[in-house]
Amino acid sequence: RIQILFEVSMKIDDAIEEINGKPTFLLVFLGAVFSIPQQALTLLNVGPNLYGFIPYNNQWRCLENSTRCITRSSGGVYNRDTLCGTGSQTPLQLGVDFIWATDGRTSYAMEYDLYCDREWIFTMINSLYFVGAMIGLSIGGTIMDLYGRKFGLRLSLLVTIVAIIVEVLPSSVSHLAVFILARILIGAGGHVYFSGVQIYTLELCPNKLRPYGTLFYAFSWNFGYLLMVFFGYFIKIWNIFAGVPGIILILSMVLLRWFPESPKHELYNARNEAKAKKALSWFIKVNKSDFDLDAVELEMEDTGKKDVDAEQPSLWENLKEFFTYSEMGWQTLILIYQWCIASFLYYGFTFSWSKLSSNLYIGYLLAAIGDSISAVIKVTIMFVVKRRPAVLMAYVTGGVCFLLAMIKLQFPGNVISFEQLICLVGAVAVAVAWGLIFLHGVEAAPTTHRAKINSYASFGARIGAICGTQATLLFNWSKNGSFIVFGVASITAGLLALRMPETKDITPPATAKDVRRHYYTVVRGNKINVTSDDESEERCGP
Repeated sequence: RIQILFEVSMKIDDAIEEINGKPTFLLVFLGAVFSIPQQALTLLNVGPNLYGFIPYNNQWRCLENSTRCITRSSGGVYNRDTLCGTGSQTPLQLGVDFIWATDGRTSYAMEYDLYCDREWIFTMINSLYFVGAMIGLSIGGTIMDLYGRKFGLRLSLLVTIVAIIVEVLPSSVSHLAVFILARILIGAGGHVYFSGVQIYTLELCPNKLRPYGTLFYAFSWNFGYLLMVFFGYFIKIWNIFAGVPGIILILSMVLLRWFPESPKHELYNARNEAKAKKALSWFIKVNKSDFDLDAVELEMEDTGKKDVDAEQPSLWENLKEFFTYSEMGWQTLILIYQWCIASFLYYGFTFSWSKLSSNLYIGYLLAAIGDSISAVIKVTIMFVVKRRPAVLMAYVTGGVCFLLAMIKLQFPGNVISFEQLICLVGAVAVAVAWGLIFLHGVEAAPTTHRAKINSYASFGARIGAICGTQATLLFNWSKNGSFIVFGVASITAGLLALRMPETKDITPPATAKDVRRHYYTVVRGNKINVTSDDESEERCGP
């Protein structure tokens, strides 16, 4: 029983450690708010590969009165070259020369005729989804830092759900341009929500529970893969399949109304101790804790004193600190690069499984298995190894595996090649690295800038995702050249981890000043005097 008999000054991290360090928090909060929406993210990101497919190979048939089609497909060859033509040949016309033979299975590529000479639109839609994510993340983090985590989450959820409703409208009442706009808005709203919910959750996680938060995230993502394969196999109508994430997000919106604002945001960003205590009291009730919150005075970590009446910093003042405190600026740039490379490699293999597996459903099951293995590895590493060497090991391991994939070996029986096996190991290593840098970045970022920094890093990940979706073109150009690009990119991202601070078992910084203090006292081992006034700050650098 925790009973405080007189008013004491306490850091909010210590209060969270006492209140939320219980299994109830894991089951109720992480399970409901953190895990469920990750399954929708999987469906929104990768689902279009199944409900937007172009059925080139053996999934169309010639009409009996089309001599042109019958001549081209003589010998029973039904592939892309036959359908679209080679050289000066023109594509076959749907309804005139051929019909789709997909056993009742539909896709938006079929509905909007995105095949052959219009296939570039299909590829563009995949890229524009991530462009929408970049647009949303460029402003979403600022909104959550200024107006609250919960406000930003609810706004992004609303945008995403409305956009999904518009997306699934049949072409008879919609238009291709409207569908593309809907995909852009889904990318914008969806990624702001998924980025924000990770920040929101981990700000409420005690230090000892953060690895479990990452485990929840990883297995929820993997379960989303299984859901995607399940729904993709049994739901043949693409509009229904594409609407499944909307149902999951509506459930998330209902659950989110039950939870309070992040107490760290209320204290450090909104400068309101009363609201911070109100948020903490909600968790005291849920966890049935005896913590006496009325006898506690929450302190600000940059001054050591309560600062209830201070005005909330303006947007410009907040952004200016990235330059005033250059350590935070450099760490943000490193995170952007690391996220970009992780996303590029991850989606590079996600959208290229057809190059490594002839069956698309089996390919994504392999991806889910690989991600599940990576989840167990990354959580084990989080408990045992410090953050910097762990990130370094994961990236370098992935890079070395991609370089080794250039070796041509074949195992007996021709069941699996050395290339497939080593690429799977490399993909697992990259998935481990991505989970590690997410946790590392959140722990290194101060509360006052955490949403913005995470959004900027996720912005970099979207750039990597856009490039990753085009990775199949790299494989078509040169498979060995692709492995060299993947290997060098992964190794450089790992080496940059040496420039980041160590954050394992360390209380996350509250302000930009705390980032500087940690950098010079812990990373470089120098003494530094950081006071509450910028004018009197004495910097003792190298």
